Amino acid sequence: MGPVTQIVFVFLIDYFHFQVENYFYTYHFFILSFNLLPIYPLDGGKLLHLILAYFCSFYQSLKYVFYFSIFIYFCILFYIILFERNLIFVLIISLLGFKVYKEVKQGNYYFQKFLMERYLYNYSFSKVKKVTEIQQMRRDYYHYFIVQGNIISETERLSYYFS
Repeated sequence: MGPVTQIVFVFLIDYFHFQVENYFYTYHFFILSFNLLPIYPLDGGKLLHLILAYFCSFYQSLKYVFYFSIFIYFCILFYIILFERNLIFVLIISLLGFKVYKEVKQGNYYFQKFLMERYLYNYSFSKVKKVTEIQQMRRDYYHYFIVQGNIISETERLSYYFS
C-alpha cells in the first residue's frame, strides 16, 4: 500500500490546492520510486514476484526475484559508491542490503508458508495442473501429483509432506 498511499497523498494535496514547496513533490516522488524498485523486501519486488508467479511456479518465481533483487541491489550499490559518494545513500543502501540478505535467507520459510496455507485452507481454484514435485506448485492452480504412476490430490500430497 506504500505506493498507493504516496499517489493518493499527492493527489489530495493537488485536489485541495494546498500550497506546498517544490521539494515536497520531489520527496514523495523519491519515496514512490524507491519503493517500486524491483528488490524483494520493497513493494516493487513483491509486485515482480506476483507477476513472475503467473509464468512459473511459486518456488521458481521466488528464486528469480531473489536473484534479480541481488543483481539490482549490487548495481545500485556500485553506482552510489562510484558516482554519488553520499553518506546517506550509502547508509540506506547498506540497510537495504542487510534486508535483502535476510529475505534471501528466509526464502525457504516463504515457500513453506505458501505450502502451509494451501494445506490448512480449502481454496477452490478453477485451474488444474498435473505436477511431479512440490516445487512445481503454482498460485491459482489446484494440483494433482503423479507419484510412481499414481495420481494423488494436492491435499493428500501436502498431508504426506507435513506429517
